[in-house]
Amino acid sequence: MSIIGLKAANCKNCYKCVKVCPVKSIKVISAQAQIIERDCVLCGTCLEQCPQNAKTVASDVALVKELIRRGERVILSVAPSYYGSFEFDDVKKFAGAVQSLGFYGAAETSMGAAYVTAEYHRLMQENQMKNIITTCCPSVNRLAELYYPDLVNELAPVVSPMIAHARLLKQVYGRGTRVIFAGPCIAKMDEAADIRHSNEIDAVITFEDLADWFTERGITIADAAPASFLNSSSKVLRMYPVADGILASLRAKGDLGDWRLLSVSGPMECIDLFKAMKRGELEHCFVEVNMCRGGCINGPVSLKESASRFSVSLKVRNYAKEDCAGYPELPEQIPLGMQFVDRSAKEDIPDEQTIRAILSKIGKESPEEELNCGSCGYPTCRDKAIAVYQNKAELTMCMPYMRERAESLSNYVLTETPNITIIVDKDLNIIEFNAAAETAFRISRREALQKCIYEIIDSSDFQEVFESRRSQSDKKVTYREYGITTMQTIVYIAKENIAMGIFKDITREEAELENRTRLRNETMEMAQKVIDKQMIAAQQIASLLGETTAETKVTLTKLKNMFDGDEQ
Repeated sequence: MSIIGLKAANCKNCYKCVKVCPVKSIKVISAQAQIIERDCVLCGTCLEQCPQNAKTVASDVALVKELIRRGERVILSVAPSYYGSFEFDDVKKFAGAVQSLGFYGAAETSMGAAYVTAEYHRLMQENQMKNIITTCCPSVNRLAELYYPDLVNELAPVVSPMIAHARLLKQVYGRGTRVIFAGPCIAKMDEAADIRHSNEIDAVITFEDLADWFTERGITIADAAPASFLNSSSKVLRMYPVADGILASLRAKGDLGDWRLLSVSGPMECIDLFKAMKRGELEHCFVEVNMCRGGCINGPVSLKESASRFSVSLKVRNYAKEDCAGYPELPEQIPLGMQFVDRSAKEDIPDEQTIRAILSKIGKESPEEELNCGSCGYPTCRDKAIAVYQNKAELTMCMPYMRERAESLSNYVLTETPNITIIVDKDLNIIEFNAAAETAFRISRREALQKCIYEIIDSSDFQEVFESRRSQSDKKVTYREYGITTMQTIVYIAKENIAMGIFKDITREEAELENRTRLRNETMEMAQKVIDKQMIAAQQIASLLGETTAETKVTLTKLKNMFDGDEQ
């Protein structure tokens, strides 16, 4: 089941989710961030921190609506943090609003927490465990099973309040009852589908789902008809979603022996705790652990926009104090056991030679060149190289390297191109001046960058480009003072409001053209002279031929006449 999805079109190659993911369970393929489901602890940090809203969350709302449509008995088990997430002045109106959606009724999950706390208390009384880590947070449980399997024996072998409550409701209302959990946590979806208790919760919806459903149906909690929750008061157990809430419920049970109580919340804090416990630094501690900082009230889908985490915490605490005397009765007996196991993945770690080969591809030839800046999302360059080897990351995720490479390529193009290239800003200050320009205008780049374009050449064309905001192409310009002729193109770059002049030096071509023109003219002149001489000669020959022809005609006529006379 894919709980966190991706809107590919929104993923903008920023790597923010990689940076904030506490276990780096995100791989980047073709610049797109994708969740590695088997490694994800479902803390929802990437969901909250994504600046482009590129992450999506699965929803069971359609399934729940279908169950209600079929007329089945559907009960909503609502996490106690609902009191801080939704706006109302009477909890009975909230229960009434839930019934308006078609639910048989609503019940507070904190009643299940009463059974779980009692089981924690029993474990403390038995005093058989080195440490006891609470198991109410499925993200924390996944963290231990996937990444710190040495600690699974220190996880309290107890189901979460959600599972306990579902078993309680089905025991009271019948196994055919459908139990839907609503809360601020996406990891509950995975927990509900866990094969170890996959028949307890029929669907999971988030507080955001529930709020959208109310809006869709035009239901306002303040205007809903009051209704009672299906369970009796869960008293101090309503403190579960805030920091120290589980410890407060244990104190209400009394007699905690010599156990040292500790509360830890937040992804990195949980990881630090587990590292310390793995090193053996803690002993005989009962540790309340929450993946969300400050407790479940800060879950990734907890409608945080409605109020700050501080005011929500106060609301939940005040609600618990309204009826927290004593500990609620536990009339039913329900199974609470849970077995945690090593589910860690054995990743292939590259050898030192392979790591160095990967690092060299991004310009890290030695440890001294490893910046460890974290821009790629990984804490060190070595961690990133290992991720590349494991097909979780791409070489191009190294921002300093890519920037250096881009600048290097840009400088190479500017340096090596034979065309004169000058870039100026809107005030006509020179901001780039390449090697060809240095040669043509006989000034160094360092000196040119201290000048305006009009101090070197005529700036009228650049001014025209800035005024019109339109590029100018293929204009022949001669700079007589420098003895060069250029074919000039000035490109206007609107985004930066700069102009880039590209000048092709055509001085040699112009000289060759001039020589060809002169030669052509000289050749034409010589040809004309020859033609003129030939015409004169032809005319003289024609004149001579005319006189000779006339004399010949007279002589031949006389001879003819003489021959005619002799014959007669």
